[in-house]
Amino acid sequence: MIVYKIGVGATYLYTLRKEYKHYDMFSRLFQETYLSLEMANFAKEMLSLTSPEIHIDIGYDGASRDVLSSVVGYVKGMGYSYKLKPWAFAATKIAHRHTK
Repeated sequence: MIVYKIGVGATYLYTLRKEYKHYDMFSRLFQETYLSLEMANFAKEMLSLTSPEIHIDIGYDGASRDVLSSVVGYVKGMGYSYKLKPWAFAATKIAHRHTK
């Protein structure tokens, strides 16, 4: 989770999980999106943040584009705004720093 205030700065929080299951790409991306939505719900309810935005690790190019419409529909259906790669800096910069 990245919390930023324009003109002030940002900080981020993350958790570590060991996954021993090897999911197919569709399941893995849905699991990542589910965890992002859970964190957004936490930010809204417990931290009183007004407009969490979900950064999805999916782009219009590459193999992940096949699940793009399903994952975007899931996020929109939950009432959140979203960003896709390459504009999803939380997915492309911060998350990859801790997973690669």
